[in-house]
Amino acid sequence: MSEKEIVQERLQEKQRMINAGRQMTKLFILTSSLIFVTLLIVWFLQKLPDLIIPTVYEVGTWFILVSSALIVMSQIKIREDEIEKAFRFTAFGLFFGLMFAALQVIGWQELLNANLSFRNILFPFSLIHFIHVSVGLLMLVSVFRKIREYRVHSKSRQYAYNVFMFWHFLGGVWLLFIFLG
Repeated sequence: MSEKEIVQERLQEKQRMINAGRQMTKLFILTSSLIFVTLLIVWFLQKLPDLIIPTVYEVGTWFILVSSALIVMSQIKIREDEIEKAFRFTAFGLFFGLMFAALQVIGWQELLNANLSFRNILFPFSLIHFIHVSVGLLMLVSVFRKIREYRVHSKSRQYAYNVFMFWHFLGGVWLLFIFLG
């Protein structure tokens, strides 16, 4: 094999890995969507009292919106190779994501205090969503570290974009459920 063929083969292998990562992210989002759609169907079919959304969940909605907006800014800065700015935007996005997760836990306490936890689809929904958010936060931390080590940049951004896509999906699911409630 010539050197040119080896380089070409490595580039093709790298592209296959990028495509595989993208497909895995889409598959993970699809399977997660099935879980959340199932909960929505149960909610629509149940004969229980109306959904009572704790105030803290409404506040948390703003935190997830801000987090997603900061992550979008990080994506733009990565594309422009402004890595230090991408690092800061990701850090702030991660902070607001952590605050959102904390507010979800506080919301459980509000549901438990109101004795609505077993009559309200929001409790299992927020629990499952929290598990997904925890995974998303761990993935954001890994992107944060990779950005800090300059391993994410305009030529190497697919992993970060996959994580960001998953994060935006989680924000979208939360917004959909809260606004339907």
